[in-house]
Amino acid sequence: MNRYAVRVHPGELHFNAAHFITFDRRCENIHGHNFHVCLEAAGDNQDDAFVIDFVLLNALGVKVCRELHDGILLPQHSDEVTIDVRDDGMLDVRSYDRRFILDARSCILLPIPNTTAEMLARHISDRLLEELAENEALGNLRELEVAVEEADNQWGICRREVAHG
Repeated sequence: MNRYAVRVHPGELHFNAAHFITFDRRCENIHGHNFHVCLEAAGDNQDDAFVIDFVLLNALGVKVCRELHDGILLPQHSDEVTIDVRDDGMLDVRSYDRRFILDARSCILLPIPNTTAEMLARHISDRLLEELAENEALGNLRELEVAVEEADNQWGICRREVAHG
């Protein structure tokens, strides 16, 4: 049985953002990256002999990357990070021995437990699947892989099966 996929590598698929992660019962300092994203969509070829339109996949990926660009990425669903909104429009972010007071306008709260490259890949895959569904472009996709490069040659990857139904 033949399997088919299309892959879109970084080019326009990137975003610059700051984040911190928690691990080993500690919290990193806030720091930034030039993140790069690679997308792979696999599935059955359609009648027109392709899995999905490269141009559409890239355009939707760029749209999702822009949502993450130029902000401080914060995890909304963390057991190790608390985020309180202050009356002055600032966020009081605490984790272990760290406390950050951040302008809410500079922050992007994400529905993930940690802002690791793997969880960013999961978030991007969630958003990309939403966008594909809204554009009626899920077609015969069976798998979607999103890879996020946080530093040179260090990728976090989320692979998922695509449910149709």
